Amino acid sequence: MKYITLCQLVLLVALSSCSNDSSPSQEVPKDDGVATNFYPIKESNYWIYKTENTSVNPNTTGRDSLYIEKEVEINGFTYQKMKTKFLPTGFYCGALENNAVRVDGKMIKLTGDLSVNIVESLPVDFSVSDFVIFKENAAPSEEIGKVSGTITNTTAIPGFPLTVNYVLTAKEDGSLATFKSNGFDYVDVKKVKLVLNVKVTTKIEQFTINTLSSDNQDVLVSTQYYAKNYGLIKAETNVKYNLNPAIGAFTTVEFPLSGSQNSNDYLLFKKTN
Repeated sequence: MKYITLCQLVLLVALSSCSNDSSPSQEVPKDDGVATNFYPIKESNYWIYKTENTSVNPNTTGRDSLYIEKEVEINGFTYQKMKTKFLPTGFYCGALENNAVRVDGKMIKLTGDLSVNIVESLPVDFSVSDFVIFKENAAPSEEIGKVSGTITNTTAIPGFPLTVNYVLTAKEDGSLATFKSNGFDYVDVKKVKLVLNVKVTTKIEQFTINTLSSDNQDVLVSTQYYAKNYGLIKAETNVKYNLNPAIGAFTTVEFPLSGSQNSNDYLLFKKTN
């Protein structure tokens, strides 16, 4: 969000062979309200999650341990550096591994490097700075975070450089008075929907064609549930793509024309100060 293919989905901290054509464009909101208690961020706090891949039969499960390693200073602000005990198997811990988070009033902000593999050889890698992953007092359907940019990949299809335009957004997705997850009952739960939309094109002689089967696609959609004093208690994540069948006419590289994975993260245990 640990070098895992599409069919094992993760956001991870990594540098790839991609290079940025332009720096990400990002909106960084500010909130001076009383600090949220939906995410207890203090050094030595940790969370244990059960991860589940529901795209295979039988389903596969894993276990992730996420902890706060130490305080770090970034651009004059104090953040908490997030680490995992082992290579993360799920979406959520993969997204936070080696990245930094901080509380800003009613918001939780993320700074670091993110990556999603559309297919194994086409990662979308970019950085975020104070990207809002949660806002306690968000209005219904409010867009709380957004970052966009352009990446060029010259290795996925040899001889045909790919231009990837991406937009990552986080939106308020409703509140629940009560919610049951993995056998546990929670009250006062708030939802956030994270969506990564991409458009991928390449040049063939004087023509520009879509590498995806449509003009753009939501290749990642993650619905995340936060409970007061717990942090994230569940994440439901889907990664999928559909490629343009015409790419087979100009390359010998074999791609599955479509792919998808559904995965869930469930909070099993937390230790917070």
